[in-house]
Amino acid sequence: MERRDFLKIGAGATTVALAATAQQMITPTDTPLSSPAPTPMSLSGSSDLAQSLRLVIEPVEKEMIDGKIVYMVFYFHESGQPQPVLRYREGEPVSMSITNNDLVPHGFAITGIPQATVPEIPPGQTRQVPDFVAPVGGSYLYHDPYEPPLNRILGLHGAFIVDPALGTTVAGSATPFSRAMHTPQIAAVFDAFGRHPRFPGERWKAGDPARDKLWLFSQTDSAINARVASGYRISGQALIDAFLPDYFHINGLSGFDTAVHDTTASVDRAAAQAIEPVGKQGQPTLLRVMNAGLCTHSAHIHGNHLFECTEADASGVPYCETNVYERDVWIMRPMDRKDMILPFERPPDVPVWPPREEPFPLKYVMHCHTEMSQTAGGGNYPQGLVTHWTMTSPIYAF
Repeated sequence: MERRDFLKIGAGATTVALAATAQQMITPTDTPLSSPAPTPMSLSGSSDLAQSLRLVIEPVEKEMIDGKIVYMVFYFHESGQPQPVLRYREGEPVSMSITNNDLVPHGFAITGIPQATVPEIPPGQTRQVPDFVAPVGGSYLYHDPYEPPLNRILGLHGAFIVDPALGTTVAGSATPFSRAMHTPQIAAVFDAFGRHPRFPGERWKAGDPARDKLWLFSQTDSAINARVASGYRISGQALIDAFLPDYFHINGLSGFDTAVHDTTASVDRAAAQAIEPVGKQGQPTLLRVMNAGLCTHSAHIHGNHLFECTEADASGVPYCETNVYERDVWIMRPMDRKDMILPFERPPDVPVWPPREEPFPLKYVMHCHTEMSQTAGGGNYPQGLVTHWTMTSPIYAF
């Protein structure tokens, strides 16, 4: 499998970017991590945690799943990583600046954290995001609010994740949410893992990248992107009315690229592993699902039902559900954020023919019931919004 590179085409940036196309983790230390999710950071107050993070806006030409080259615009970490995942701990001071290396104005905002906003950054200039403190633990989305929703659709978006300072339930079970947010129903779900007969195995593990995945949905209308590249600007309702996406992405990847295969190149493997849940029976995994695009997705997962744990209120602040539904299909509207738990239950009947229990590893697909997201950008299912998850072995295996 060939890695899908992209070429920076911003002012003063004419070299091939050597970073993977999927989003990478950046911590407040400004040091990129090799794994897509870190161990939760301490509130030590050290100078490292107070360092300012610098993001740079650059236009790029990116290769799509079918080989087509499409103009896009990304936030980069100054190390060269595109669309970095920014991760802090609740209560930690956040300091960052944004440099605009594009030829048109841009901005920066984090939905649900109103003070973390720079409405406009002129071309070639740098603006400091007003310092703020990381809020309650949860999943947030950063994006470009200038000329909405155009720049967000062009690729200027990413995940801002806050780990809770105190995320355990009263019974001591780890959760990704601040205890102050917990509802009795959410606490009951996390307390059940590894304790209830239905969920033998392990509790959810904080700080384990294998148990904490990001699925950031987005869509690309290559015709609109091409018009923007030629100097045309369209925003607001006119863009929404004209938007006809032909590419659908998870963390910037589509179709075959979103899961690990025998032919997956080593540089692509980390990007695919950051998306694909893999584990034994009884190893619950968090899916931080976000939709930065304009298309409403109807995500459908095979093999298990997921527990819908959080949504965001009208101001974008995440909250825990008071009625935790089990879902194998869930709606993701534009700018939606939902934290879901995949319990890794072994299905009670997984027959093959002749009738016998299906052997491990068990592989199950996740795809979207919005049909165009399956058939665009390559022409055939499954080249759109699709991935799979794998149960490697029974609970008693080592």
